Amino acid sequence: MKTFTAVTHLKNKEPQKVYQLSGKVQTNMVTNQTVFPDPDPTMAVFSTEVTKLDTLIKSKDGSKQKNQAIQDQADLVYDWLKSLIGYVNKVSAGDKTIILLSGFDCNDEPVKRDRPAKALIKRVEDGNVSCSAKIFVEALVDADRYKVEICTSLTEPANWITVLDYGTLNKLEIRNLTRGQEIYIRVSGGNSYGWGICSEPVVFIPR
Repeated sequence: MKTFTAVTHLKNKEPQKVYQLSGKVQTNMVTNQTVFPDPDPTMAVFSTEVTKLDTLIKSKDGSKQKNQAIQDQADLVYDWLKSLIGYVNKVSAGDKTIILLSGFDCNDEPVKRDRPAKALIKRVEDGNVSCSAKIFVEALVDADRYKVEICTSLTEPANWITVLDYGTLNKLEIRNLTRGQEIYIRVSGGNSYGWGICSEPVVFIPR
């Protein structure tokens, strides 16, 4: 099976190029908000970070400190672009016309993509509200979405329950857990060809 996908065509995170692409994507997605009604991140959040990058670039003075601040902001905006690519690919379902409406480039030819490799959970922390968990994972090259599953016992057959589907690296947080109940968490990366190999389970006790 082959499909079209959104791409950045950025070979590196050079701040000016990141800014130019992010400005194009921002303009197009706002213009076509009926096609892209619920981007992640929201256009308000994305626009704020793009504006910060523009301001830093314009105030560049050659100092090591300012250069680092510019690069750090470019890295942040680039990460948001990667999240938006996942959203656009989900909405477009391989349709080249829809991809181009987003402002992202489209790969010139339909390409076969591999399923993502095995996921790796780096750590799990208390979430932003009580009885929640925030999950940090290594980014997977071929993944444009992440799935979180939980269970209360690893005794076979484990009863894994999906609690978050189509999550992004910046929003892997699960809520409404039972306080004090030990759970096991695993994550897998996915794309239009399916889900990759699940991570090793990590134990967590909600508070």
